[in-house]
Amino acid sequence: MKALLPLVLMLLASPTFAAITVFTTANHPAINADTNTHVIFFDAPDRQQDVMFGQFSGDPSSAEKEAKSGLQRMSAEQQQQIIDAWRGVIAAWKLGIKKYPAVVFDDVDVVYGTTDVDLASNIRTQGGHQ
Repeated sequence: MKALLPLVLMLLASPTFAAITVFTTANHPAINADTNTHVIFFDAPDRQQDVMFGQFSGDPSSAEKEAKSGLQRMSAEQQQQIIDAWRGVIAAWKLGIKKYPAVVFDDVDVVYGTTDVDLASNIRTQGGHQ
């Protein structure tokens, strides 16, 4: 548990994002996003953990040993990847994102139901009406 404390502290200090952020999953990629658009994948933490740890045993005792072993083998780069993945999820929570996909403008205006940045921008410009 002590090994996870630095990770948790780093996650709590997650930044907010300016400009445009798309909150989605890997199955619904961002559309019309440019290099200045942040894309946050809600499923990134699970995907990262699956790559790093694989499937744990169904036996709780064995699963605990596997998890501890995986944490000890984890490189600094892998730790950073998990931190970055969770940082986006926490940013969504802090912004009050209720569902996905969502396109957020300047950490204030949210358009739900699309990953298309251009469409979301048009909806926002029209006051939330299509």
